[in-house]
Amino acid sequence: MLKRMLSRVTAAALVIVALPSMAATKDLSYYLPQDVSYNPEITKPKDVLGYQVGEWHARPEQIVKYMEVLAEESDRITLEVTGRTHEQRPLLLLTVTSEDNHRNIDDVRERHLAAADPNRDADPDNTPVVMYMGYSIHGDESSGSNAAILFAYYLAAAEGEAVDELLSDSVILLDPAFNPDGLARFAQWANQHRSQNLVADPQHREHVQPFIRGRVNHYWFDMNRDWLLLQHPESRARIANFQKWKPNVLTDYHEMGTNSTYFFQPGIPSRKNPLTPDENVRLTEILAAEHADSLDDIGSLYYTEESFDDFYYGKGSTYPDIQGAVGILFEQASSRGHLQDSVNGEVSFPFTIRNQFVASLSTIYGTHKNKSRFIEFQERAYDEGMEAAQKAKFEGYLIGDSSDPSRVEGLLEIFKQHGIKAYRVEKDIEQNGTQFKAGSSYYIPLAQAQYGLIQGIFSTRKNFPNNTFYDVSGWTLPLAFNVPFETHRGRIQIADNAWDAPKRKTSALTDAYAYAFNWNDYFAPGLLQELLEQNIHVRQTTKPFTVEGEQGRQEFSAGSIVVPKAYQEREWRDVQRRLATAAKEKGIQVTSIETGLTPEGVDLGSRNIQPVEKPSVMMLTGEGVNLYEAGETWYYLDRHVGIPLSMVDTERLPSADLTRYSHIIMVDGHYSNLDKQLRKKIQNWVSHGGTIIGQRGGAEWLAENGLLQTRFIDDAVFQSAFTKKQLSYEERDDFYAEQRIAGAIFSMDVDTSHPLFFGFPRDQMPVFKNSAAAMEEPESPFVSVARYSEQPLMSGYTDERNREILKGKTNIAAHRLGNGQVIGFADNINFRAYFWGTSKLLSNAIYLAPRIQVYAKKLDDKAAADAAAEAH
Repeated sequence: MLKRMLSRVTAAALVIVALPSMAATKDLSYYLPQDVSYNPEITKPKDVLGYQVGEWHARPEQIVKYMEVLAEESDRITLEVTGRTHEQRPLLLLTVTSEDNHRNIDDVRERHLAAADPNRDADPDNTPVVMYMGYSIHGDESSGSNAAILFAYYLAAAEGEAVDELLSDSVILLDPAFNPDGLARFAQWANQHRSQNLVADPQHREHVQPFIRGRVNHYWFDMNRDWLLLQHPESRARIANFQKWKPNVLTDYHEMGTNSTYFFQPGIPSRKNPLTPDENVRLTEILAAEHADSLDDIGSLYYTEESFDDFYYGKGSTYPDIQGAVGILFEQASSRGHLQDSVNGEVSFPFTIRNQFVASLSTIYGTHKNKSRFIEFQERAYDEGMEAAQKAKFEGYLIGDSSDPSRVEGLLEIFKQHGIKAYRVEKDIEQNGTQFKAGSSYYIPLAQAQYGLIQGIFSTRKNFPNNTFYDVSGWTLPLAFNVPFETHRGRIQIADNAWDAPKRKTSALTDAYAYAFNWNDYFAPGLLQELLEQNIHVRQTTKPFTVEGEQGRQEFSAGSIVVPKAYQEREWRDVQRRLATAAKEKGIQVTSIETGLTPEGVDLGSRNIQPVEKPSVMMLTGEGVNLYEAGETWYYLDRHVGIPLSMVDTERLPSADLTRYSHIIMVDGHYSNLDKQLRKKIQNWVSHGGTIIGQRGGAEWLAENGLLQTRFIDDAVFQSAFTKKQLSYEERDDFYAEQRIAGAIFSMDVDTSHPLFFGFPRDQMPVFKNSAAAMEEPESPFVSVARYSEQPLMSGYTDERNREILKGKTNIAAHRLGNGQVIGFADNINFRAYFWGTSKLLSNAIYLAPRIQVYAKKLDDKAAADAAAEAH
């Protein structure tokens, strides 16, 4: 257990009057230190909210309003809107420091940044410490954002020597709501079910949210997994703030199960990322002693080191740890409403808020007390990173993929937001058999300030001291984008400026017989959909062809799109204009074709170039469906492709008119509420020409119910691989952990001649895997579209016994069923929206499904009956 690093010295500013936790409304005296005076000119929360903090769940717009009032009244606070959510709610950042510091805030920031610059020396005595205080990234863990209201009031109104000293050489960055969209959803839910007589029953509707919970953002993502991936505006704004200031401490306030108490880090010691310096843990322990003292004063129970970890750098409490800072996770037992029963008695909303507020004060005062240690650690971390880069066996990474600039640019954009410098390669280079073309390849030198984060992003580590992971074990970004990369040593010819990407060539369209663009680009499906939405006649080829033009001979691979003059309902000049505009927006090169007769491959009138129908896509949502995977699918189709996705809850499926849809998507889920009649309804729809796409649990449901003619590997096969030996009870966690596929990246061998893989450049590619789901080789030929490689593990943890079972197994299968098609993915092809390397498979499953011509041999009746019995 954690040993207290400091003697018990409680700052005057942290003395809290201990009051019992009660469900009744609490005034400010319940929360605030009572031996501190408060400026009466500063507006109290109730005067803006209309109620005492904790009486109702504050809505984001109320929090915004109160922060605006404080910024107007207090010389200690400035407020800025750093971005907007998907639902266009403002993302706030309050900068809190002394009035003198505000007058010279740019100088204050520059003095602080010297510690994070290996080329500069910082003076600890003259360097301000910076703390980034962030709250409620999960919207239904709202005690954090409600505590932020009190925290802001305290910072604006508290008077005395302690707070003056704090603000004189500290900068506090206050982010009161990491996830305003989720917070708004939950506040509405909790408030609309609040009774005058609070109901503590855990089964009461207030405490049981529907399918779309307040935890997630607009697109149903867990925003606490996006710090590294940066697929959402909330994350991009937050990381811009982080990189602008390089804080010494970042806090991340959460909630956990109602029957718990209060957790703060350190987490489980053996589950720290090996790249994180040990001193990070020691500084975390110093602050933990401060939290313990403050919570002791109010009689709150708490614990450390028994839960959670600091491994995945995409979480709020871990992202800072590789950048010379200390991230701290706080977890409060949740009232998940206003009042709820627990094994510890009633947990009230005010009680949860008070613990979060008290921990906020212990964080800022504890950090300030140890200011020099935090600054020295930050400077040392960046200096040692530069030294390690100079001692490394290679000097940098090469990345590049000439087949698809959009994926490369998507990866580069993430690097840029994290402050990682990448330089365009200006001369072709071959490294370990991989070709890196000038203009489409980039070099990331190790010797730069973000050395640690670069190591975390490119890591392909497969062996770990502890094989239990709270989140994923592998997240290598180039693999996620399917962008080849290699280490490099020696001289290399690169552009002078970082992130200097060449401009896309989108030449003006001349009058022509037809136009064409390749399917290789990540955003090609989006351009196709835009044309379909504008009722432009479009055709797609299943065979390659070449054309002669002003730029010489150009090749078009299978999947390429042709826009002919023939069959257009619009005026040809209008078609040209709309195509040129859409292509420029997507950054895709379109070629003018002067004749339908091609020098090689099929001619433009070939029956291998067929019209594309505008898809009408429905996804099952609701009971039994994996919320995150549904959100990822919605996000991809909406934001990257432009398909208006219909979402129908499973309980509404009996009355749904399936004839409206060309495609149905079933992401991971249980689907136990789909009875025999619904199974027959879906099967009839497919037989009459529909395409059904299953992913993970959705694909297993299709197989178990006779639509997908494959067999998934039985769980018993994996269980039997792990011999049951005599183990002590305390070894149970390790025993089960070694059987888990802990969010790893696998290699799969793919058939690039299959329509599902048109536009994919290589016959081997990465796929994310976080379950044991896999298919036996189908009995019929050509049904298996992709298989795990013989050496499947590329990054992350998977036990060797699981790898042995999975190698060579099918993970993508597709075939016809009647006049329709069935497609099954054993893995999540759009994991957290950053797996651009595989997400386009969903577009292929939509637009190219009609090109799948293979019929599968039906499983024998006994096998089908056994599968159905097992499923139900």
